Amino acid sequence: MKFQVIGWTYYEDDYPVHEGDEESVIRAVIEAIREGGFKFGGNSHDSALSGVPVLNDGTMACFSWRTWGGIMAEALRLPNKNGMAYTVWYMDNRERLLGETPREIVLPPRGVDKTRIVPRETLAETFEMHLVPAAFQAVKSGEKTVEIRRFDEKRLLVCKDDFIDFLFGNEHCLVRVKSTDTFPFRTLLGTSPQETEWERERLKEGEELLKRAAFAGCETPEKLREFLKTTYPNEQTAIVFEIERVQENNNGSENA
Repeated sequence: MKFQVIGWTYYEDDYPVHEGDEESVIRAVIEAIREGGFKFGGNSHDSALSGVPVLNDGTMACFSWRTWGGIMAEALRLPNKNGMAYTVWYMDNRERLLGETPREIVLPPRGVDKTRIVPRETLAETFEMHLVPAAFQAVKSGEKTVEIRRFDEKRLLVCKDDFIDFLFGNEHCLVRVKSTDTFPFRTLLGTSPQETEWERERLKEGEELLKRAAFAGCETPEKLREFLKTTYPNEQTAIVFEIERVQENNNGSENA
């Protein structure tokens, strides 16, 4: 999704809250922070009159203090020693608590350019990914409705309602992303602990996803697990796309 920040407001405003912490949203917020030279903590994001970014789909992006601290740390390019960079801007008055001189806080001006709000579907992006022949045919026939990939920089930018153009040789097959989720690979492989009800339910959910991700040669969850072990031997996290085939017109555009 081609998200952009079009203004700033407060937490209790009437804009609908954007669902999920999509990476493309976070990238847009980081860009807006850098362009504006803003510096403020999670508590101001939560309470200031101009601490909440509004996106060009008409939603506002609300985050936890910790997530906001991580966003600000990346925007300001702070060193992330031991994964603790988020604590620097977790809150912006921590110096007072520590008895230190307060640092400069730079908040955005309040206001939203509503003329830039557009329907969400117009922000959709298309990502290319390659498939092995059997998997490609299963997607093309509509039998395969789940795709599992490593969780990397490219895949995490894919959002709900984006498109994936799967490629095999000179052929392509366009799908719409209905949802995304992340799973530990050990959950999909059936090697995660099953000590809590949540872990057992997550394992069952993974089993169902494997069934929907099947293709010729990997028709069962067991065979697909072996395929994943071979394809992604050292990966810790998988991203799972729920997909649906899109029928295309002769000019290449899609019909819903």
